[in-house]
Amino acid sequence: MRGKFVAFACVLLSLSSCQRNPDSILGNDMHQNGILQARYDTVFRIEAFSVPDDSIILQNASSVLLGTSYSPVFGTTTYNLVVQLLTLRTGDDERYSQGSLDYSHVDSTVLMLPYSKKFPTHRRMDGRPLTLSIYEVEEDLRDGAGFDSAYTSMYQVRYNEVPLTGPVTVYPKPFDTVYDSVSNSVLIAPLKIRLDNKVGEMLLQKVKEMSDDELSDMNAFPDHFRGLYIKVEPCDREEESIVFSVSNLFTFGATLMVYFDGVENGSETKTSYQSFILGPLRFTQVVRDRSKSQDEFYKAQMNGDTASGAQRLYLQASGGSRIRFRIPDFSEVVTGKVVLNQAVLILDDVNADKSPDIGVPDKLTCFKYIDRGHIETLPQEANADGSYNSSRGQYRINITRYLQQILYQGTVDAENYKKFQDYIDIAPSSTERYEEPDCVVLYGPGSSRKPMRMEVTYTVINDTID
Repeated sequence: MRGKFVAFACVLLSLSSCQRNPDSILGNDMHQNGILQARYDTVFRIEAFSVPDDSIILQNASSVLLGTSYSPVFGTTTYNLVVQLLTLRTGDDERYSQGSLDYSHVDSTVLMLPYSKKFPTHRRMDGRPLTLSIYEVEEDLRDGAGFDSAYTSMYQVRYNEVPLTGPVTVYPKPFDTVYDSVSNSVLIAPLKIRLDNKVGEMLLQKVKEMSDDELSDMNAFPDHFRGLYIKVEPCDREEESIVFSVSNLFTFGATLMVYFDGVENGSETKTSYQSFILGPLRFTQVVRDRSKSQDEFYKAQMNGDTASGAQRLYLQASGGSRIRFRIPDFSEVVTGKVVLNQAVLILDDVNADKSPDIGVPDKLTCFKYIDRGHIETLPQEANADGSYNSSRGQYRINITRYLQQILYQGTVDAENYKKFQDYIDIAPSSTERYEEPDCVVLYGPGSSRKPMRMEVTYTVINDTID
């Protein structure tokens, strides 16, 4: 074991010099084994608690969530969809036709939403009702305009509170499949929602008002109609939860079709149709009612009680909650001339012995939270890991380089040292944080069993190195 630590020391830093950034002195001559002493420690005071996640900024995701769920821990969550509409350009595809807009009446208006993933992940949701209403958006949806047009749990898009249609109850069946022998693939029929024909009449009138140049411009329709807000009615019981990812947005998959009787060639009446693509701007509007939670620790932390984080910690993706922590006494415990070999943060799943109904985040990441929409990544680890170990029910997150900086700044730069003593946040990484409703309850640092803890391996240098 001692040889392993010596190998680490030969390629890492000598913090005893305290003159240079530890990352700048790789390869320093530290080959004298007699002056090295390996140590291993897990006794560190950790302050940790959960906070609402209000800093998610993501637009035009590959998939967006739609539906409603209830959890005894996290309360009620509804995933509403905000989306622009675009007309297909004339001649883009022979399968689509604007026909003649001199229509006599609208026959039907159908919204088609393809499934990607579904939550809960098993068959018990098949055939559950989903009730929604559709409204007209009353603000310009601008790509990259900031928080107000982002995937966020805070901002409420402005919309006309008189519904265009609804409430409509549908019965999603994402488990119904058909085998396509031509493509040798399994297909899932999209969810089809029949809308009030007044919606189709209104949209056709908007198209009729467009000039020829606008009709040939795919991006012109939002100047006439800002978009749709698909608002789901929340549920109050777990057995009513039903959420799925809408896929194929801004393609031919997710569309709104208006079928109507029109006049073609000046005399003959035929059934024609106008298609609208859902996109390009689209995002999920997440609405949460945390007061419905039955977990007192969770509700306390969402209301600002940091002390209860000692017992339980809560992670919920898509604008739910994240963990905030710090190790305030680290530089007082690890003292002297030290080479830090590895520091791993360990968090255990409270419900590791149960099969998750929605899903547990596959991987966690650490970052420093600055303000809403602004974060700062930690120094990159070569083996950051952070992946969920299902056999252990555990996360292990490498924060070695960050703690190296704490030791370094504490000796040479008091002003920046205070910055490094600030809290670090933990959240699901990558697209999981945006596109999945995954959640997990973890033991806090004061728990009587499997508490949040840190394993640190470091090398103490017993001689002076110039």
